[in-house]
Amino acid sequence: MTKNRFYALFPAAAAVLLLLALLSLALGSVRLSPKDFLSLFSQNTSAAYRILRFIRIPRTVGAILCGAALATSGLLIQSVLHNPLGSPNVLSMNSGAALAAVLSSAVFPAGIAVYPIAAFLGAFLSLLAVVFLGKKAGASKHSIILAGVAMNAFLAAVTDAITVFIPNTVFSRNAFRIGSLSGIQLGAIAPAAALILISLILSFLLQNRIEVLSLGDDAASSLGLDVPKSRFSVLILSSLMCGSAISIAGTIGFLGLIVPHSCRMMLGGNEMKKLLPLTALSGSILLLACDTISRLGTHEIPSGIFLSAIGGPYFFFLLVKEHRENPS
Repeated sequence: MTKNRFYALFPAAAAVLLLLALLSLALGSVRLSPKDFLSLFSQNTSAAYRILRFIRIPRTVGAILCGAALATSGLLIQSVLHNPLGSPNVLSMNSGAALAAVLSSAVFPAGIAVYPIAAFLGAFLSLLAVVFLGKKAGASKHSIILAGVAMNAFLAAVTDAITVFIPNTVFSRNAFRIGSLSGIQLGAIAPAAALILISLILSFLLQNRIEVLSLGDDAASSLGLDVPKSRFSVLILSSLMCGSAISIAGTIGFLGLIVPHSCRMMLGGNEMKKLLPLTALSGSILLLACDTISRLGTHEIPSGIFLSAIGGPYFFFLLVKEHRENPS
């Protein structure tokens, strides 16, 4: 059943993503026609060329990459930590990445290649801190979530303090703190984009190991897997994707929570070979759709607001569902 659903869902999702990409290039404060797209190959001084080359294409590419990265990051966290409520923003990875990105931009104002590495380290260290604090508080799924909430508040406060004292950093604008793809440029996002692509490829190569880890520590160990080493490797990949995406699009939340659960429900199973590519594709679709919708009105609304409006109630629904299934 899962196999049949995947072969129906994946091509449909790919077609939707292609359609959304075309709409993303065409729609905005200035509407472009198919004829305007030809300016990319001929009139490099026209207004349509400049809009496509310097505004629409970077935003479309950024949305596709960041959506896939954040959704896949959430899937990896849920799989290896065995926590259905886990996601980059819930476990403070977003806040850690944002703090590290803001701090690195304050210390290295022109260090574009440094930002995604710093954001990765921030995401990874904050995740490790949350898992450690959660285990100290009882190792339950809910204690890890509470540790994430506390860490989020602390890291956000430190980030706000830095932006107050150093207001002219690259990442001090409100759009970054809310989550938005406005103003990004291809040259600036190239280092982060390369890290996202590498991490996605490695995730696909490790999909069998991730699926074994999702069975539980005892089952994985009985199958001959080095659980601590494998989990550490997967969490590094998850943090690398999260940190790189945050350095491009800001602290976009809940995408890594919504998409993996939705894909599981659509597939009716948890087979990583099918779930991983569908999750990456669906993450791109969701973020690209939110970014396209965000610029249809007279005033642009950051994509992070749309995702928070969807993700907040969705997180509450999952919390109630998890409590009913596991009252302890």
